[in-house]
Parts: sequence; C-alpha cells; structure tokens
Amino acid sequence: MDKREILSKKILSGVEYDRMVAFWNFKSRSVVALYGTFDVFHPSVFDLITFASELGQELAVGVKPDADVKAEKGEKFPIYNQDQRAAMVSAHQLVSAVHICNEGVEDFLRRTKPAVAVCCAHASDTDKKALEVVKEWGGRVEIFTGSTTSIDDIISKYK
Repeated sequence: MDKREILSKKILSGVEYDRMVAFWNFKSRSVVALYGTFDVFHPSVFDLITFASELGQELAVGVKPDADVKAEKGEKFPIYNQDQRAAMVSAHQLVSAVHICNEGVEDFLRRTKPAVAVCCAHASDTDKKALEVVKEWGGRVEIFTGSTTSIDDIISKYK
C-alpha cells in the first residue's frame, strides 16, 4: 500500500464514517469536530488543526463541499476541489478522519456528536451558528482566534 492510499483511508463517508465514530464511542474516546473550507494550506491552518486536536483524543474534520464554497465565495472558488482539500487535510498527522460534508455541517455534527465543535474566527457567521447544534447533546463550541491570516488575506496580497 502506497502512502497516498494510506492517507485516502482517512477520508470517510457514509457507513464507513459512522462505523469510525461508533468505534471511537465504544472506546470512550473524546471526539472533536473541526469544520472548514481548507482551500489553501498556510501556517494558520496548521495552527487551527493543532488547536482543535488538543481539545480531545480524536479529530474529525469536516470539509465544506465545492458547491457551498462557490455559493459563499463566488465562481472562482474553491481553488482546490473538495477531494483535493480532503486529501490535504488527511495528510496532517493529528487528523483522525476527514468527511466531506455534502449533507451540510449540521448533519456532520449530528453524525459525529463531538464533545467540542471548532471552526476558525474567519468562518462565516452561518457556519459558526451551525456549530451550535452540538449544544443539543451537551457539547461546546470553540472558535479559533489564533489565526494570523486567511485565504482572503493571501489573495489580496497577489491582486
């Protein structure tokens, strides 16, 4: 098995994802869910993933699907498609599983039932509000404010 195949096994959907979450619950592992676009990896993305991973034992990362990114940011986005973005996220050793959130962030969170849901301060107000669903089962929301840059900051430097 080559390394790319190993990383692809961290990208889960459907029943595979549900089984992984069930396994974590069976093992009483504390799960953190991180949601975002992850379009361009820059130092603040690594800081965000590290921050989220320190809040629990397993880190499930939900990647915003292409259609949602286009609707939010315009036709030129995302820069990388959802499969490429999921692959980049899966390469981070602190990430336990990656799920492309085609059914939306609330579905991802309800399937995962994390103790903590995390997003970046640069996330849209809609995404931040969607994280509140974790309070239904006693979870909490953490907004990462340690980011020194965003994709919009990077793009503005090259205009």
